Order: sequence, then structure tokens, then C-alpha cells
Amino acid sequence: MEQPSCRGSLKRKDPFGFDPQLRARVKPFFRFLYKYYWRVEVEGLEHVPADGPVLLAANHSGTLPFDAAMISLAVEDEHPAHRVVRMLYAKFVTDLPMIGTLFSRLGGVQASTANGTTLLKRGEAVGIFPEGEEALGKPYHQAYCLRPFRTGVAHLSTRTQAPVVPVAVIGAEETSRALFRIAQLPNIFRVPFIPVPSLFPVLGPLGLLPLPTKWRIRFGPPVLPITSGRRNAREQVLHERAEYVRLEVQRLLDVERLRRIRVFF
Repeated sequence: MEQPSCRGSLKRKDPFGFDPQLRARVKPFFRFLYKYYWRVEVEGLEHVPADGPVLLAANHSGTLPFDAAMISLAVEDEHPAHRVVRMLYAKFVTDLPMIGTLFSRLGGVQASTANGTTLLKRGEAVGIFPEGEEALGKPYHQAYCLRPFRTGVAHLSTRTQAPVVPVAVIGAEETSRALFRIAQLPNIFRVPFIPVPSLFPVLGPLGLLPLPTKWRIRFGPPVLPITSGRRNAREQVLHERAEYVRLEVQRLLDVERLRRIRVFF
């Protein structure tokens, strides 16, 4: 009698607390947002490799990280390989009661060189917002204008020889416009600042809800890593590579903004 195969029965334990079952349970909620609330359209998924390490470098916006969830869902649901994207989040999220634990159980990982390297060496797809938390709560006139990219994206790519796929997210900026930012209370809430949505003073708690804008997510051609002979590249080289990635994301954003006719349809 043929014995059943045991291939794949022993799974590697995730060092960051990822709980695939919890992720599967909450996915229907995010899939509703993806398909019906924001009606996300995706282009360029062929640029995301089917396997092996890859960095997805995207613009960041809004007061809540819905863009991270939509990028992850786009790759997991619509890419032929159905890859799970491990999003890197800022350290202050870890300090928020329950939130940090929830993020890690859903697959998120605190952003650091060590953590990013571990994920990439495991062959994972890693999402990163190189602007950092400064991208959150941008004023209206700075929408889709990228802040300087930190060198972490270039350092991780060089260190692990992972390509960087630029990602442009259109629509998230308008879901929750920041009227102003409260920067006087970071020590109480353990966050750099608190962006106040523009509709909050008028609608109260209802003003915290994201608006049903029309989203587009575009993946661009990968930026190849610095060659192996320059893995210990100087800081200037890393700055130049990070700036190159930033310009690629900005180019995609500019193209998509020109293509967009309306914000909500």
C-alpha cells in the first residue's frame, strides 16, 4: 500500500509570531474593503517574483495602515503564486497596547535591519514603507509627494541581494485627510505624532472612518540589488540607491495620478 507523503508536513516555526489561522479569519473583512469599498485595481503584478526574497517598497499614507493590508491582499489573492507579504512596521506600533501583538500575529514585523534580513534570507516577500512614519498625516498639498527614503531599503537589498519592486498606491491619501498633527503628546501615546482627520471636528467619531475612494495599486519593474562585490557599500552609495527607488515610486505615482479621472469612481 502506498504511504502518504509527509512532504511539507513540517513547517518552519515563524520567529515573529505570525498566526496564519488568525490572518485567514480576518481576511474576509479586508477582502470586502478591497473588492467593494475601495474597488482596488492592480497592475504590474508580473514584476513580483513567484518565489525568493523580494522587497516591495511603497508610498505610505492615511492615518491607519490600510495601504499595507491592500498591498498584501493584492499579492496574496491576485498573484499566481499567492505569496504572503510580511509588512514591516515602525517601532512605536510595538509599544501600543495589543496593537503590536495583533500586527505580528497577522504577519507584520517590527522594522529593523536584523528582522528584515531574517525574513529575506528565509525567501519571503517583505513590504516596506521607506518614508517611515513621517509619511502619515501629510497635509493636502503634499499628497503623493514622497518624503526622502531612508537607506534601510537599499541596505536590506544589498545585504540580501533581494530585488526591490517599487509600488505606487493611489487612493489611500484621500481616505482620511489630516487636518493637522498633534505633536505635543507623543510621550503619553508612545507615537511620534497624532494626525487628526479633517472630518473629525465636524462628524466626531464618524470622521475617523476612511472614505470610499477608488484605489489603484501599481507594481513597477524591479530595481536590482547592488552587485555582490559591493555588499559593504558606503553610506553615500546606499543613499543614491534609496533615492533611485524613491524616484521610481514617484514616477509610478505621477503616471497614475494623470490617469485618474475621479477620486471616488
